[in-house]
Amino acid sequence: MSTPNSSPICVITGAGSGIGSGLTREAIRRGMRVIGADIDNEGLERVADSLGDQAAQFSYQTLDVTNAEAVGAFAEQVFAEHGQVNLMFNNAGVLVDGKCWERPLADWRWIIEVNFMGVLHGIHHFVPKMLKQNAPGRIVNTASIGGILGGGTFMSPYQTTKHAVAVLSESLYKELEQEPADITASVLCPAEVATQIWHSDRHRSDDERFDLGAAEQQFHDAVADNVAKGLDADTFATQVFAGIDANKFWLVPDVSFAPILRERTEDILATRNPNPITEIDF
Repeated sequence: MSTPNSSPICVITGAGSGIGSGLTREAIRRGMRVIGADIDNEGLERVADSLGDQAAQFSYQTLDVTNAEAVGAFAEQVFAEHGQVNLMFNNAGVLVDGKCWERPLADWRWIIEVNFMGVLHGIHHFVPKMLKQNAPGRIVNTASIGGILGGGTFMSPYQTTKHAVAVLSESLYKELEQEPADITASVLCPAEVATQIWHSDRHRSDDERFDLGAAEQQFHDAVADNVAKGLDADTFATQVFAGIDANKFWLVPDVSFAPILRERTEDILATRNPNPITEIDF
């Protein structure tokens, strides 16, 4: 994916840490110019510092993806400066877990606004411009393995939003196929990648934080510890770009979950009740 006489342009939201930081480094390694955005400006600065001599290929700004007007202004700025976007990762995301009836509605609204509306804001403001740019492009929306598996215990806020992102991305792909422009879409479904998403409350004030019950907290801590031992973000990013090179819609580097997905699909077709003890990745 290249553009005449210039580096390809890559936009990444949630670029300040985790998967976004890995994608940033891999895109730059591949010769792209990256425009990163994140609500965490200090994280963006750390990513810039990690690039060393390649830092000139990275520009960034603080952005709250829940603010539609701010995302619109960001899109205007990117196209005014670069004229096109060849690869866009709608990647910003947070995690809220716990019993669905106990988690405050404010927490539900927060995760929906970040994980789903943040992706939709990116699509809404960038896709129309990409369709007019006379250059190839791809939109990659970050969902999760949890976005294609059945609902997990204590995981309803997170998985609800990630299922929505997966379905939105499928529709986006099909709709873009009807357009004459060379613009397509993919959905990224990470499994266990070592990120800070299980510590998303670090972005919130003390009075916005919710104390989980004992069982939920034990689950949260156990999974957070397991995820911390997962694949590093840079290695994961190389796998993601390999999928993009292969023109894949489903960017699912870890397929070890396949038996669980098969079981769920068979349960649906047989109208069997969900297995309450099925162990799933998020």
